[in-house]
Amino acid sequence: MIKATAQSGGRIPGGSSVDPYNVPVGPAAVNGPRYRFRNPAGPALVVQCLIATSALAELYIVFTGPDAPWLEDGSAALGFLQIACWISFLVWFHRARCNAEVLAPGTHKYAPGFALGAWIVPLAMWWLPRRITLDIRRAGGPPRDAWLINAWWFLWLCDGPISVAVHLLVLKQTDYHNPVDHAIGILDSVLAIAVIRRVTADQPAGPLPYFNMT
Repeated sequence: MIKATAQSGGRIPGGSSVDPYNVPVGPAAVNGPRYRFRNPAGPALVVQCLIATSALAELYIVFTGPDAPWLEDGSAALGFLQIACWISFLVWFHRARCNAEVLAPGTHKYAPGFALGAWIVPLAMWWLPRRITLDIRRAGGPPRDAWLINAWWFLWLCDGPISVAVHLLVLKQTDYHNPVDHAIGILDSVLAIAVIRRVTADQPAGPLPYFNMT
């Protein structure tokens, strides 16, 4: 039934259309709605817009220097924007991981829940999310652009734990509002948007390749 529906352009005999997303396939047809394929485009658009806004804010701070209005209130506005980026990214990341389970069931080392939990596991949080991202990318096709994910992750480390270590152990200060820090953050934002776009593009709407294997 699923295969016939997919090949008929997403319509059932009664004439009503079928949502190409949110359709259980393969093991999901037996196990219920746990692994439904859901449209990743909406969350991807939201997180890209927020990340781009954050990058523009950092670029503005670079040009205005320490007198930037956003720095006068303890960077509260920038902090809220970064929190919004993280929340929206996790929503997209978890959805992409669940979709990857539909595209390539049984081929992932880490369960979909790790798409969220991996970011808070001590020590493992510095490498495990990258591994999950590569697995999500491979589920959508040949990983020809693993370099993009690796470059994004390297800059994310430089903008996060490495930056903190350098400021505390080398510079002996916690002021992160300098051109170098913001430049790294901007580059990381650009690569993050590129990764989100690439992974999302590999999870298209309509009949999935896995449909024809059921």
